[in-house]
Amino acid sequence: MTIFRIGDIAAFSKGASVPRDRMNIAGDYLYLHYGDLYKGHDLYIDTDQPRKAIPYISSQEKVRDDQFARNNDIIYILTSETIEDLGKALLLKCPQKETVVAGTETTIMRVLRPDLVLPAYLNYMAQTDHFKRVLRQYVTGMKVFRVHPRDVAQIEIDIPSLSVQRAIVSLLDSFHEAIVLNNRINDYLAALLDGQFKRALIGADDSWKRVSLLDIANYKNGLAMQKFRPEGNDKGLPVLKIRELGQGYCGADAERCRSDINESVVIHDGDLVFSWSGTLLLDFWAAGDAGLNQHLFKVTSKNYPSWFYYMWTKCHLNRFIVMAKDRATTMGHIKRSALQESEVLIPPDDTLAELTVVMQPMIDELIGLRIEGRKLKMLRDALLPKLMSGEIDVSSIESLTQLNNHLCDC
Repeated sequence: MTIFRIGDIAAFSKGASVPRDRMNIAGDYLYLHYGDLYKGHDLYIDTDQPRKAIPYISSQEKVRDDQFARNNDIIYILTSETIEDLGKALLLKCPQKETVVAGTETTIMRVLRPDLVLPAYLNYMAQTDHFKRVLRQYVTGMKVFRVHPRDVAQIEIDIPSLSVQRAIVSLLDSFHEAIVLNNRINDYLAALLDGQFKRALIGADDSWKRVSLLDIANYKNGLAMQKFRPEGNDKGLPVLKIRELGQGYCGADAERCRSDINESVVIHDGDLVFSWSGTLLLDFWAAGDAGLNQHLFKVTSKNYPSWFYYMWTKCHLNRFIVMAKDRATTMGHIKRSALQESEVLIPPDDTLAELTVVMQPMIDELIGLRIEGRKLKMLRDALLPKLMSGEIDVSSIESLTQLNNHLCDC
C-alpha cells in the first residue's frame, strides 16, 4: 500500500444552495439536497433507479460549473445536526449522463487520479469507522456540526494497487446489489399489497361487519425508557425511538434499556410498530430485539393476522398525519380516541381466510427480506474495515461479479 493525502488525488467543490420551494418533481436538472440523501440512499445515488425520488430544479437557477456533479463523483455531506451522521458519502451512478447538481450542504469529491484510486474504492474507504473517527477530529460547531473540505483534503489514506481495489469493490458491491434487490422486491410487494387490499374493499357488502381499529388490534404504548437504564452487567436492549423506526435500525449510538423490561414493550423481528407522536410512521420491525420507547405503539392481535391490522392502520395513516399536524403546538400527535373513531370493515370468516392466503405470505416475505438485508449489511460492514486495512487478503480472490459500469468507466 502507498500513503496519499486525499487532496493529492481528489478535488472538492461546494454544492449550490437552492430553497426547497424551488424544487419540483420535474425540471431541467436533478438536484441533490442533503436532506434527501440521509434516507433512501445507501452507498450509491443511482439516478437510473433511485429508491427515493430525486427532485429537479430549473436551469434558471444560479449554478457554477463546478457544482454540476458527474458520474463517479462522491457526494459528501459534511454538515449535520449530529456528529454521528456527519460525513455521509455516496457515489453518484449516472450512466445516462443526466445533468445533476450537487445541492445544499453537499460537497463534491472528484477523483483526479483514476490511475491511483477508483472512486468506488474511495467511497468505501469513507464508510469505515476509522476514517470517520479521523474526520471527526476536524469537527467545528455546537448545534450544527461541520467539517471543512480543506481538512478532509489533509487526511492520509493507504491505497493498494488498482487490481486489489477492484477485487475489494467487487466483493463489497456483491453485498450491496443483494441488498438493493431485496429492497426493490419489497417495494413491489408493498405496492401489490396496496392493490390487493383496494380490490378486496371493492367487494365489501352488508355482510362485512363495521368496527374500529381498537376492535381488531391492541395498540400498546411504549415506556419512558430513560427510567429503565441497564444496571450491573446487564448489556440491555437498544431503545427503539421514532428516529430508529424511521431509519429501520438501532445504530451504535442508540440509547439502551434494561433487558428484563416487560415483554409487552419488547420489540422482535416482525412486530408492527406505529409512532403516534411527532413523525407518524407505521412499519414492521426487522432489526433485532429492542425496547419500545414512549410515543410508539406495538400493534398486535389475538384474533386477526398481521396483514389485516397493518393494512387497516395504514388505511387511516394519512388522516392521522393531518390530525397530528392540526394539534402540532409543540409535537403533533394523535389520541387513542382517533383509533376508536377509525372504521374497519371485517369480512365474513371464509372471505377473511381467502384473503389471508393471498396477503399474509406477502407480509411474511417482506419481513423475511428485510431481516436478510440486515444480516447482509452486518456482514458487509464487518468485512469492510478488514478489507480496507489489508487484514483480509483479496489478491487471490477472483472477481465475484462482473465489474459494474462505474468500475468500467474508471
